[in-house]
Amino acid sequence: MRSGRGIPASIAGEARRVIDEGCAVCAVPAPTFAERPRAELVMRLLRDAGAEPRLDSAGNVVAGFGAGIADEAVVLAAHLDTVFDAGIEIAPRVNGGRLAAPGIGDNSIAVAALVHLARRLRGAPLRRPVTLAATVGEEGLGDLLGARALLAGEPCGAFVAVEGMMLESIAVAAVGSIRLRIAVRGPGGHPWSDRGVPSAVHGLLDPLREALARAQRAGVTANAGVLSGGTAINVIAAEATVELDLRTEDDLLLTEVASRVIAAFAETQPGLETEVTMLGHRPGGRIASGHELLSAARAARADAGLPPAAEIASSTDANAAHGRGIPAITVGITTGANAHRLDEYIDLEPVAAGLAALDSLIDRLAAAPGPGVAG
Repeated sequence: MRSGRGIPASIAGEARRVIDEGCAVCAVPAPTFAERPRAELVMRLLRDAGAEPRLDSAGNVVAGFGAGIADEAVVLAAHLDTVFDAGIEIAPRVNGGRLAAPGIGDNSIAVAALVHLARRLRGAPLRRPVTLAATVGEEGLGDLLGARALLAGEPCGAFVAVEGMMLESIAVAAVGSIRLRIAVRGPGGHPWSDRGVPSAVHGLLDPLREALARAQRAGVTANAGVLSGGTAINVIAAEATVELDLRTEDDLLLTEVASRVIAAFAETQPGLETEVTMLGHRPGGRIASGHELLSAARAARADAGLPPAAEIASSTDANAAHGRGIPAITVGITTGANAHRLDEYIDLEPVAAGLAALDSLIDRLAAAPGPGVAG
């Protein structure tokens, strides 16, 4: 999409620039574990904004601003990766007040918002350091690879995950998740001449049903997202696998229920073997209602003319901070819908208010006393 094509004239200035940069970011494929080309683009955008970005060992793009006590740093992170394969066509389209493209809201517009903050923070007086990070490995089996590495290597006193389509809410709690792959294996064979040989598919389905029931009884959300097995209709299956996603805010409960789920597969019928692989564990957590970070986010919305946000639980890069005991929230840039779908879109008019709220949040957390951060 050429700069400005179809964008309503009412959207001007920095909001228009951020939308254009969001489209540029979105146009570069960035499947999880293959974010490097998009990271290199973001490096260039940050340099143009006056920052001095670097790539860390995980592939995150990191740029620091200000001085002061390192452990008090405010870290703002937006993830680079998307759920879409590199071959997906990305052609941003404006229709009325909406901009549609796979990944534009999750999370290209938020990455562009980091570039906006870099322009604003350049040379600004700050009372505490600010770190901007475009992270890798947030989606799917990335298991917060980038955010975990970032927080292992960067001092952090408060963490803000920035998501493109969460303007109407603030995530104050992290939904924890444990992801498992269960594989059942047996000898296989012919359904007639080898009748009586146990099928891996049959051996998977009964314990799977019990595993899902155990999670549900405990109040944990369970989803069998991927299920496969067998080779042909007239073959006793020699292998069957399922990938399970378990979720709840309570990390202790999550771990306990994961053990119960694994136990459901321990009683595999004779002739079959079961292997359980942990694919990932996103820690849960919650920020205290009166914490300075959350209070600043609430006030920043009012500064930007936004109504009070719904305070929700979500799963973002902020989970990694909660897992380390770091106060964390997630905020958004605009509204939109259809995340993880080819018809994903964002609403354009709210972008300006979302940026204003983000600016105010940084002012409240890090600006030196006086008139605030220069625009």
